[in-house]
Amino acid sequence: MKLFVALLAVGLPALAAAHSWIVCTDYLENNGWYWDEAKCRAWPRSAHRHDIRFGPFGQHRGFLNKLDNHPEETALCTHPRNDDTEYTDLTPMAAYYLGQKVVLTHPANNHVADVRCKNNTNIVDTENIIFSVDQAEPQDPCCIDSEKLLVVEDLGISPYGPNIDPVITITYPKPGFQNVPKFCEDEANSMGTYNFTIPMDMKPGRHTFVWKWIRSPRVSPFTTCWEADVFATKAERDAHYQSTGQTIVDVWDFYQINTIVNGEIVDPIDPVDPIISG
Repeated sequence: MKLFVALLAVGLPALAAAHSWIVCTDYLENNGWYWDEAKCRAWPRSAHRHDIRFGPFGQHRGFLNKLDNHPEETALCTHPRNDDTEYTDLTPMAAYYLGQKVVLTHPANNHVADVRCKNNTNIVDTENIIFSVDQAEPQDPCCIDSEKLLVVEDLGISPYGPNIDPVITITYPKPGFQNVPKFCEDEANSMGTYNFTIPMDMKPGRHTFVWKWIRSPRVSPFTTCWEADVFATKAERDAHYQSTGQTIVDVWDFYQINTIVNGEIVDPIDPVDPIISG
């Protein structure tokens, strides 16, 4: 028994480092350094059940969804779709428009190769994909290889490897999961961002979106699901957000409004305040 406990204790850090989930499904700052709840307009399915909004960033109450091994038999989403119960006024559903750049946030959970705080550049990142489900489908698909899933965007993978130039590990922004500029300040709870574009040929209406991350080929995928109303134009999307009290400000990029020298911000340009602009 003592040996089992010891082995379990050794294994726990590896487990803690191997998971993540999407926190915000419409964030106002691309490539940002620090999480700011005021910049989040929308939340994933069932966020209210698991204190995604109200707990500290990077923590949750049972939100993690990990698929089984291929071929998957478990559901893509932690909870079945029910738009009337899985979103609230405090954790609302997203609204997008065709051609919009959408920013998502996720916690790092120790999984970034950054030589400023890790002596390991071989932190693997294997696959980061955004799917949508054909809106004609009334049910969530079961499996990540389902024909009902349509690839919206391949988010790329972060650079890693035993022989990689260390400078690459501290150069941001990055593609893939490890786009976490302030990782070394809080390896577990620091914020990472992705961005993807809503296809111009997507049919307007309500869609289910699925994020899939494979950390390593030896680890089964992690997923997060959310719904979003997709509008044909920004004006239509803006009218919807205004009717629900949301800001209509566009996403800005952290590196476009700040000059960074040696990891410090110099000459910042304040973006439009997302709280007062809407």
